[in-house]
Amino acid sequence: MPIDEKIVKYSVWISQNNVLGWVREISLSLESGATVYIGFPQQRPADWLQFVGQNTNLFMTKDEFADVYHLLQSENPVFFTALNVDGLEVGAVHMALDVSDGADPGELDPHPGSIASLVRRAAARIARL
Repeated sequence: MPIDEKIVKYSVWISQNNVLGWVREISLSLESGATVYIGFPQQRPADWLQFVGQNTNLFMTKDEFADVYHLLQSENPVFFTALNVDGLEVGAVHMALDVSDGADPGELDPHPGSIASLVRRAAARIARL
């Protein structure tokens, strides 16, 4: 499960066809050598986050395509995170994510509702497995 992994290359596919209709896809290559397929269907499927070996398939809704593509075009570096730990599922394309909380051991998380906090908790669960 990639956590805050740098995207080194991406490609975009936009098509119209007679079987699926309008298709939007983004493929990512991560620094580790893993790949990510992101599909943007009209409705997100129930199995929207899939791990296939070291690779990831992520399905976001069609209306999220422009935001993801804009982030890939406008920011450098850009990162990818995908987790499925104890029912916590996350799939994200994002700028650098500070997963260090800056708190001393035993202190409360300073931003408990943030995505960084969710990723910190998931990473801690993974470390305990």
